[in-house]
Amino acid sequence: MRSVAMAAFQGMPYIRLQMLSILAQLSPDDEVVVSDNGSTDGTLAFLEDLAKSDLRIRIFTLPEPKGVIPNFQNAIAKCRGSLIFLSDQDDIWMDNKLDVMSRIFEENPGIIAVQADAELIDANDRTTDPSFFALCSSGPGFWKNFRKNTWQGCNMAFRRGILELALPFPRSIPMHDMWIGLLSELAGEVKFLPVVLARYRRHGDNASAMSRARWRDVIKWRFCLAWSILRKLPQLGRFKQTFKMTGTLLK
Repeated sequence: MRSVAMAAFQGMPYIRLQMLSILAQLSPDDEVVVSDNGSTDGTLAFLEDLAKSDLRIRIFTLPEPKGVIPNFQNAIAKCRGSLIFLSDQDDIWMDNKLDVMSRIFEENPGIIAVQADAELIDANDRTTDPSFFALCSSGPGFWKNFRKNTWQGCNMAFRRGILELALPFPRSIPMHDMWIGLLSELAGEVKFLPVVLARYRRHGDNASAMSRARWRDVIKWRFCLAWSILRKLPQLGRFKQTFKMTGTLLK
């Protein structure tokens, strides 16, 4: 089983296209797990109506706390699949995204997380940049991504085994995708796949921003992130030993 974890909040009108682009490529045994963080614009009603005719959709609510990180945690924690794909509510997935990324995991048992490229689009579906990778100099490397994160949650997937380390999310982390990506780099192999597999929408209501943060905030976040990772080191050692013995994180 593959799980798609989506965090929803005030997702209309874009969430309709995104859900259709995901459902079209799911197998009957896959699922979409959506956590709604108190939408009042019809998002939850739309999702509940869609779920009536498609049992692959599972909906949960998280009235409080507010925010993209706890909302994603709620969705991810409810996933049942061996592979978990993160999804924003307002993008559009290419029709081969799930199969292309799934194949990477199938052919490489040692890979824990995969990051795919995306083109950027505006509110009207017009392409504004052909490659997120090129725009942000994306690539693997713990220290590279510790200094400047290039993990992009809406285009990453990972084996559910990494959740043993990643959940619950520390309150102090800058973003959930950075946390999962860095832990995956420390725990095993990762792959940045230079293939555009989604249309990443940027508009005025995005929950995540691509603008530069203040340097004081960056220093604070990195300090908190380093402390959270240091606290995980004993558990990380046990995790890597188990992975070495079993050779896979499929469970």
